[in-house]
Amino acid sequence: MQKSLTRTQQARREDIVSAAIAVIHRDGCAAASVDKIAKEAKTSKSTVLYHFKTKEAIYDEVVLTLFRKGAAYMTDRIAAAGTYRDKLRAYLRSNLQFIAEHAAHVSAVHRIMENGGPGSDGSDPVTPLAALLSAGQQAGEFGSFDPTVTALVIRAAIDGASYRFTTRTDLDFNRYIDETVQLFDKATAAST
Repeated sequence: MQKSLTRTQQARREDIVSAAIAVIHRDGCAAASVDKIAKEAKTSKSTVLYHFKTKEAIYDEVVLTLFRKGAAYMTDRIAAAGTYRDKLRAYLRSNLQFIAEHAAHVSAVHRIMENGGPGSDGSDPVTPLAALLSAGQQAGEFGSFDPTVTALVIRAAIDGASYRFTTRTDLDFNRYIDETVQLFDKATAAST
């Protein structure tokens, strides 16, 4: 079991992760050496290697940090929503908003994935989303559709957007988010 980090150690690790994100986003994984990450973090290579034994360990932390921050950002917003329809809207809006606000970090994770590194934190985003959709159907808030298929389509739309958001700086993020929320709001609506 790993001992707790001091505030200083935690801050240094965060600085190293931020530096890695900047280097990977700007220069790609091939150029993201421990030396370059250390220089970006304004520290020494030995300090980086004290906190992360390998470059791959840094990559793992870049990926895990993105998913932890994203989950925290989304969870608060989804929990605050009252109805299942509002929870789905909050799920979509908060996920896409997080991607737009953290484009460099998302881009760095994309580059890590393209180089064979971990592409997620290992969690399953489809099952809980399908459960939300199913519960909304049982409550009469959603129409008739396969919750798992719909959850897969929603995840594909979000994951696809993550590539658009990180490569198209001219994209109107708010419009994209609004249109996506409206699309799935209509697609899941109960027939009247």
